Amino acid sequence: MDEDLARLPGPRRHLDVLETDLRAGRSCVWYFPDPLVESGRADFFVRELTHRLEAVVPVPGVVSLADRRAGPASLPAQRTPVTESYAPRTDTEHGRETDHGGGTDTDHGWDTDLSDDPYGSLLNQLVAPGGTTRAGVAPAAPAPAATLEERLAKELGVTGDPVEALAEQASAGQAPPVVVVRCWDETSPEEAARLLRVAQATFHEAGLPGRAWPRFLLTARADDLPRATLGSQGHAAVHWWWRVWTRLDTEVLMAWHSRSGTADAAGTLFHRVTDAVVAEVCGPDIDRALALRDAWDGGGLGTLRRALGRVLPQHPVSSAGATPPGRLSTAHASAPGAEIHDAWARGAVDSWDGRIHSAHSHSLLDSSPQELRVLVCHAQNRVLLPLIEEARAALIRLVPGMLRTQHFTLLDFREKARSPHWRNAEGAAVPDLEELELGGLSHAAYMLALTTAQRHRLRTLHTARNTLSHRAPLEHDELVALTEVLTTDWAAG
Repeated sequence: MDEDLARLPGPRRHLDVLETDLRAGRSCVWYFPDPLVESGRADFFVRELTHRLEAVVPVPGVVSLADRRAGPASLPAQRTPVTESYAPRTDTEHGRETDHGGGTDTDHGWDTDLSDDPYGSLLNQLVAPGGTTRAGVAPAAPAPAATLEERLAKELGVTGDPVEALAEQASAGQAPPVVVVRCWDETSPEEAARLLRVAQATFHEAGLPGRAWPRFLLTARADDLPRATLGSQGHAAVHWWWRVWTRLDTEVLMAWHSRSGTADAAGTLFHRVTDAVVAEVCGPDIDRALALRDAWDGGGLGTLRRALGRVLPQHPVSSAGATPPGRLSTAHASAPGAEIHDAWARGAVDSWDGRIHSAHSHSLLDSSPQELRVLVCHAQNRVLLPLIEEARAALIRLVPGMLRTQHFTLLDFREKARSPHWRNAEGAAVPDLEELELGGLSHAAYMLALTTAQRHRLRTLHTARNTLSHRAPLEHDELVALTEVLTTDWAAG
């Protein structure tokens, strides 16, 4: 499903902003919540972004996805960043001079077994051609991973300082590359931060114009980088995987994965309402949306709660300390605020539809029924109220032709159908026909020549409108009846 996600409006808009910054010469630090990294989906979105760009230089990391999932004990050792010069030495075993700083021999200047560990120094001179250890020599301990600077130099194919090499290439007019460092694949948070700060200072001192600067894209979890990463040169931007998912994303995704079989107009509208409920309940948990839609038949609150319990992860992320803040601006901010930052990093909360929303809906399984009722009502209101309004307007257009003119005038009807608040008020103006509400239309319905089906239709609309306006969701049977009414024309009898 990841390929579908990249085409959704929210992620596409997010990637557009990052692409614009990178093309303008700005380096970017891109933060993701932990679960998005652990699942591998953050890597997917990084690839989607780099596919849009030219001259991308991805720096291989030293930590694999399996290592990340296994925990700290499986992470490779990190050696101290090298400070000595990249001086060549003679390899007495092979009788050739090897430049261990990234030279041009067939091993790219690294005396290693590239098929096994392209960035570790495996001390091949201690291993006999047959694979056995030389007599009298103890087996070598696994060498620590190459530093980030070493790996970048290797990818650039240069000897010496890779940042200086980037500055020289840019000064010579070469197209600036985008250097991609996945900080979650690194074991030293300070290395990537220092690399970016040094690069900014170097490019600034070289007098390069902003758009000619080589760009760095550092992708990270909240704890993968020190807080003071960007330096003070103003050529870097911070982006957060925050406010990315929207209601529209969920609705579009469900539209792409339409239900099997066909439904009549009323059935289609019924599914529109239940899809809106799914979107409201799942919020930013877009992975659960399709699963909940398949598990729930559109029944009452009890069936919705049970279906939700079947599709949610068995081990929820704790949202402790993630009480939604009172300030509306928090949900609209460009980054998660300090009061919810840790909860965001754990993947417990996100900004969705203008409010702070739990990333998963486990709270709905244990809380009072009122919380779930409110969400269902919001979804039903969003879909049904505009359609009820259209049905009201359509009836009003027919009133002059339906009026029992032998007994009543149009003024009589308007006075009778006015809002109850104004019926006994002296001097109150008689409302225009277009201003009459469903309650007033029902009150004056005896003045109209309505069929039994039309009276039922008006009564159903009035009841549904009252229920929804009091923030109560429609029950299953009420929703079915309303969808049938809304998909039937008044003139049909």
